[in-house]
Amino acid sequence: MTVNAFRSVRHDLYTRFGHRADSTIIDTILDEVITEHTAAARVTDFLSIFIYREAAEKIQDHLWTHGNTGTPRQRVLFVSRTNAARAVLAAALARRISDNAVVATVARTHPENRRDALIEWVMDERGLRAEPVSYAADTGRTVAAADIVVYLDDKEPHDLPGRSFVQWDVPATDGMNVEQIRRFAQDMEGRVAGLLTDLDIPFVPQSAQRLAA
Repeated sequence: MTVNAFRSVRHDLYTRFGHRADSTIIDTILDEVITEHTAAARVTDFLSIFIYREAAEKIQDHLWTHGNTGTPRQRVLFVSRTNAARAVLAAALARRISDNAVVATVARTHPENRRDALIEWVMDERGLRAEPVSYAADTGRTVAAADIVVYLDDKEPHDLPGRSFVQWDVPATDGMNVEQIRRFAQDMEGRVAGLLTDLDIPFVPQSAQRLAA
């Protein structure tokens, strides 16, 4: 197997550690692990998983020995099958108030549930990007599984890969006016802030960010 065969593993490591480690460090460690494992491997079915885990441990050890004692970015997947725009809002808030300390993505849903003009309007008011950073749940790659899956509807089936999950009972936005959507966005920020607190991830509320700007 060639080094290019582990391109997805390299991408995952950049995502997890790129905010703390230079890409050359990640590349060097990963290439060494790939060379070691591919030279000795007889069965390659789960090779990418073993390589990812060992490389991640070595990158973490390198960071700790060089005085960088933070933690890798956790993956948070937001899911809303009835209105994906709510998940887009939640993910955008998670990225913004944590200063990208989490990898916040949105589960793919049916095309007809992807847009909500009022939510997008309020997101624009708040300076949030409305493009969903989507997550392909059908990749089947264990290393790509979310650390925590957040379901925004109380009856959402827990059918997406993740190490843990949270269930929020978020109100439907159908029929809301702009002022109600603004309050909805503020409530969503509070929920996201509570999640970040539970994950021991520092955050700065958007109101404080605007005052500091």
